[in-house]
Amino acid sequence: MSLTIKENFGLFSVSGAINASTAEYFQTHFETILNASGDLTIDIENINEIDEDGINAIRVLYNNALKFDRGFLIVGNVSQHIFESIRSIKVAA
Repeated sequence: MSLTIKENFGLFSVSGAINASTAEYFQTHFETILNASGDLTIDIENINEIDEDGINAIRVLYNNALKFDRGFLIVGNVSQHIFESIRSIKVAA
């Protein structure tokens, strides 16, 4: 499944899958934005799949935001599985 990213007034809406085939693009795309703007808000409500590679991509973004004192926010209603996977990032960081 593919990954689509759309921006609307600084809110980046992501739909599709963040998995082994899309995680590198996801991470690189948002690292560039985070470095350029200093803040990043990602809406993941339309994510229907996330695997360990996707979780690791979000973890890297989160850790970089912390390291460089940048704003980083994940928003959106998601499935319980995706919620638990992403929630583990903060606990593990």
